[in-house]
Amino acid sequence: MTYRIGSAQGFYGDDVTRALPMIEGGHVDVICFEALAELTLAILQKDRLQDPSRGYTFDLNIIASKILPGAFERKIPLITNGGGLNPAGAAQMVKATAEKLGLDGVKIAAVSGDDMLGRLDELQAGGADLAHMESGKPFAPESYWANANVYLGALPIVEALQAGADIVITGRVADPCLYLAPLIAHYGWAWDDWDKLASGIVCGHLLECTGQVVGGNSLAAMEDGIEAEDLPHLGYPIAHVEADGAFTITKTPDAPGIVTVNTVKEQLLYEVHDPANYITPDVVADFTTLALEQTAPDHVRVTGVSGKPRPQKLKLNLGRVEGYMRELIFTVGWPDAWHKVNQLKTMIERSWDGLSIKRIAYDYMGMNSLYGSIAPLPDDPLEVIVRVMFTANDENTLSKAVRRMMNNGLSGPAGMSISGTTISAKPRIILGLWPTLIGRDLVTPSVDYLEVSL
Repeated sequence: MTYRIGSAQGFYGDDVTRALPMIEGGHVDVICFEALAELTLAILQKDRLQDPSRGYTFDLNIIASKILPGAFERKIPLITNGGGLNPAGAAQMVKATAEKLGLDGVKIAAVSGDDMLGRLDELQAGGADLAHMESGKPFAPESYWANANVYLGALPIVEALQAGADIVITGRVADPCLYLAPLIAHYGWAWDDWDKLASGIVCGHLLECTGQVVGGNSLAAMEDGIEAEDLPHLGYPIAHVEADGAFTITKTPDAPGIVTVNTVKEQLLYEVHDPANYITPDVVADFTTLALEQTAPDHVRVTGVSGKPRPQKLKLNLGRVEGYMRELIFTVGWPDAWHKVNQLKTMIERSWDGLSIKRIAYDYMGMNSLYGSIAPLPDDPLEVIVRVMFTANDENTLSKAVRRMMNNGLSGPAGMSISGTTISAKPRIILGLWPTLIGRDLVTPSVDYLEVSL
């Protein structure tokens, strides 16, 4: 018998209800929901500043109300890092929802210990210099840090599952470790069995982006003839994992999608810098030793993953507020479109004289906004869509900049138009990332439990 892991979320806002056919069809033994990115944490911090009880993803409300009842009935544990910056608050919300639904006996685990925002001085006193791990630049304590979260591994989730948790809610756990944890809990893999741990990490990496490995966002699937009308309804991925670490990637049965060696290869290399050293808190995985085999339609078996000892330190990502940005989108047309573009640029920059605009950048959408300057621009295009991105230290400066531009509504280059939705948009926070490393001894994850008793 294999152990079956379903993946029902790859980002904040993904359709978590794709878990339902996995549960109702009896296709999985556990389901994971991976919701976090660095931008997501910044969004959750903004939510928490407005309401201290928030800081977790809204998707958790759907998981609690729509997915937990069926999963609990069938004894299928749920694992999510949607607790974000407030796993304890998320656990309280799930408990309240479970009580309303009459789910007597539901056990909720909240994993904490990743949030380091209030411990930066303590970390430095303990010997962590918090220097930028790539540039070596010294830490700037005077900056406004929005969040500081260390990447935890699988250990606290394993503890929660072994304690009988029906849903495990975490903060910043490294994405593939969400999927490694139930494998360790189920098979009892040793914490130094590097090859098995690495195989679990590769399994998690292939699952964590849901639709991508089953034909979404996939050039390979497009070439294999995936139907466009199927894309909104893809059956999300499931891994059948064997005790020795080998596993097969497939998808929810009788649902649209394509799983081939090529779709798996695409996801395997997604967001990977060094395939021989994929670093996670629990193990360093080596992708270069693995083999892929199409064993049946929509079934790809993965074998031969090798692993190396886990890193000595853990990655800590800090999010620093570095101002705000806005964009405006203009259209100019033939004849002499490039001359009009140059007029537009000059008009913009003169209109903003005296404003503390930090940066202005121009892109020509449909011409160089994706691939930059690798291809020459056309000599005399029929139309040019100009995206203007501009930044400032405060939102008010950006609002003034937009108002000044609107004063030029009838004074710009001939035939100029502007997107109304960009005029009415709100400034967005610019979050700069500061990655650093800290010792494992400075990080102590903990697990707290809530249980519904009716």
